[in-house]
Amino acid sequence: MNNADLITQIIVAVAGVVTPAICVYVANLIKKYIPQKSLLQALEQFAKDVVVLAEQTGVKDDYLDKKKFAICKLQEMLESAGFSKQDEDLLSGCIEHAYCELKDEIESVYKDDHDDKVYSLSETTDANGNIKSELNGGKNSEEK
Repeated sequence: MNNADLITQIIVAVAGVVTPAICVYVANLIKKYIPQKSLLQALEQFAKDVVVLAEQTGVKDDYLDKKKFAICKLQEMLESAGFSKQDEDLLSGCIEHAYCELKDEIESVYKDDHDDKVYSLSETTDANGNIKSELNGGKNSEEK
């Protein structure tokens, strides 16, 4: 045997031993990162769903109550999909990101067009106790 044949046999032997080890390592990497990718995809989709749900439910107190509601719902959705409990800061960030993506859509669909002014009794009725015409859609009480 010459040196070239000897070197070729050594390379083939080393490759035969190393290849299974490399395959096991790559398989472990795939198992490790594929579930995280599906978790991120679920977070992205569920966060958008939860933002819309928070707007639909009409939680009006303030931003923090809507966000708290959204975080709780997102956690419930993830757990029902088989994922473990996630960090609240992670969920908060996902919700904020989803809201930024959907902001224009949400504001066009769920914007508040009605007047929230609270009138006193003297502002709403005339001296006879009838509702003032400007608050009654321009109709006088006699026209009813």
